Amino acid sequence: MGAGAIATRRVLGMRVLGMRLFGMHVLRVGVLGMGVLGTGCARGTGASTQPPVSHEAERGATEAFVEGGRDSEPPLDPRAVLAQAEVALGADEAARAVALFGRALASEGLPPEDAAPAWIGLAQAHEKLRDCLAAVRAYEIYLQRFPQGEHVVLAQARRGACEAELEQWDRSVLTYHAIAERSDQLPSVKVEALAREGYALFMLDRMDEADARLALADVVHDQAVEQHTERFSNTYFVGMARFYRAAILHRRFRDVEIRLPEKVMEAAFKAKLELLVQAQDAYNRAISAKHMFWVSASGYQLGHLFSELYDALMYAPVPEWLDERQREIYFEELKKQLRPVVTKAIWVFEKNLETARRLGYESDFIERTETKLGHLQAVLLSDEATLGQPHPYLTRESSEAIDAPGGGEGNESVTASDRKLFVPRPTPL
Repeated sequence: MGAGAIATRRVLGMRVLGMRLFGMHVLRVGVLGMGVLGTGCARGTGASTQPPVSHEAERGATEAFVEGGRDSEPPLDPRAVLAQAEVALGADEAARAVALFGRALASEGLPPEDAAPAWIGLAQAHEKLRDCLAAVRAYEIYLQRFPQGEHVVLAQARRGACEAELEQWDRSVLTYHAIAERSDQLPSVKVEALAREGYALFMLDRMDEADARLALADVVHDQAVEQHTERFSNTYFVGMARFYRAAILHRRFRDVEIRLPEKVMEAAFKAKLELLVQAQDAYNRAISAKHMFWVSASGYQLGHLFSELYDALMYAPVPEWLDERQREIYFEELKKQLRPVVTKAIWVFEKNLETARRLGYESDFIERTETKLGHLQAVLLSDEATLGQPHPYLTRESSEAIDAPGGGEGNESVTASDRKLFVPRPTPL
């Protein structure tokens, strides 16, 4: 078999899959609200999943919270102090709010009905200071002291988000699982809890479990829309659930290794192409949620997906028996066969930019899309410089060596390829 024939054969699998491979839907979104649940917490409830806080620990926590505020002003009525704390929290004076809430809670004259919202306010003030450890502790004390309180829903959900911020994924899974399993919550609450639980499972590499919970979020949303049980005012968590289902398929696509002998390679090509089609459909479904954050994220990852396919085929092992001239023929024929793939990737990135510019939307994804688009266009113009050689990698340019937001400790052990699969910074704020 000639070198050109080998190159042609290696991309026939794409044609066997049909026109669907290159038939991505045009990115279309309407003008919609861009608010991303700024306080980002589910309004569900559930039993506490944390170890009980002892009376001594609770008292110690209160004393720690009040430190720095005890001597700042003369003694006041605790309700007056609480009112000042709420004003400070509303004015984004988080440090002052912590001191005032702590001072009110340390007072023996604070009625129980006022202590409950004081703990919630204290936790929220700590969140504003990005002190999630203190926020988790405050929420936990509230949940243990007021298990039937009106803010249990809020405390549970915000605690789960803070656990994610601290990369306590196992705890975050338990927290949101408890919320999602309740039968007395609105569909939107269930969707958010399931999306957050699925995200935490994704971060734990428990992909099958993550996919099941994320799929359930989609089912809950679709049923609510079909049955008119709730009108979703914000599709952020719908888009999030769909995006991570696509990301799971994207990870599986990357995990397929192409290697010799030829029979093994053909099976790997087939598996990789099937996963690409599934991931493409899943990213398109995330786009259909019409939340601009996830539209831009999915558009970027979809273009990246085609770039990865190109690299996988371009840098697949070359038969050892090809001589130098045959290798040149092989790579030139392969470039011709793969040109539709890089053209497809460019088209996806262009659509992502076009959609964002039409809506006046800016994000990290849009910046990365512009950088990526320039690199791919440069590759297409490099044919003469790389005559008889493979094109440069589409996914390994130096400008892409960027960790995904919120990398955290241990990120050094994650491959560069995995880091480029976007993971939003897990934040409750």
